[in-house]
Amino acid sequence: MSRTYVKKICLFGGTGFVGSSIIKLLAKKGHELKIATRSPFDEDVLELKSTVSDPGQIKIEKINISSKDQIKNFIKGSDICINLIGILYEKGSNTFQKIHTDFVNDLTLLIKQENSIKHFIHFSSLGVKSGTESKYLESKFQAEEIIKKELENYTIIKPSVVFGGGQNDFTNMFAKLANLFPIIPLAGASVKFSPIYVGDIAKGIEKIIDEEIKKETIEFVGNEIFTLEELVKIISNEIRTSNIIIPIPSWLARIQGRVLGLAPKPMLTLDQIKTLESGDNIATGNFKTIKDLGIEPVGLRKIIPDYLWRFRKEGQFAK
Repeated sequence: MSRTYVKKICLFGGTGFVGSSIIKLLAKKGHELKIATRSPFDEDVLELKSTVSDPGQIKIEKINISSKDQIKNFIKGSDICINLIGILYEKGSNTFQKIHTDFVNDLTLLIKQENSIKHFIHFSSLGVKSGTESKYLESKFQAEEIIKKELENYTIIKPSVVFGGGQNDFTNMFAKLANLFPIIPLAGASVKFSPIYVGDIAKGIEKIIDEEIKKETIEFVGNEIFTLEELVKIISNEIRTSNIIIPIPSWLARIQGRVLGLAPKPMLTLDQIKTLESGDNIATGNFKTIKDLGIEPVGLRKIIPDYLWRFRKEGQFAK
């Protein structure tokens, strides 16, 4: 590999489920990586650094994303900046507005000032649009608008729900539910999704960096479309449970979301119900997809047996 190919890449949110997969692939390519995190001595962060890179290839820095000075110093000298920071529910001072909009606004303006950064890759979400009741979707929409207004060298990634075995993987969450509750009252049962494999996301980012694909919004969706009810049934079948799934109406779903949202780490919130109510989570036809990058998405049923066996009563030996 020629030295000129190696790029200096800084990442926000790089220690999460999707970020870790991207980092592993970029490290194999030989790029120099710098990861911003709140917890530089977290066990998972240290393991990621030690197992996927050569000495000195990955640097971990503690960053407060509310500090413009810290953000500015962190991105300084980088060729590429990737933002994967996102939250699924609000807690305390961590609001959707602060994390998804205000931070992205600060980061975008600082990237604009930092001459070394030639490419900004931002992770939004499939289904993001204005005019919904969801604060999650609205905050993500505002961030996209800021980026498109201020920058030319951006790529916006809009993934559907992601599978592949991570801690926040939706398949793991529903597998836990299926194990706990024989009867599952399901909000948004008829909403459609195009799940995307985390490994395909990493390949997509690799391609975008290699080919310097800019000023594009790309929807990362899988080849298959399922309703939420179908997905839960597939997961239930994979872990060998016989769950009764009861689709519930919107008014009851909102009550469910409000109650479950009171938990310290809620599985469901009222805002997530409003996100489900906003419509299907599939390709819109308005943008390129991951297939336009030459990547054929891996199917859900091919991957989930590799890790969901842990939820079977007999483990990997279950028939």
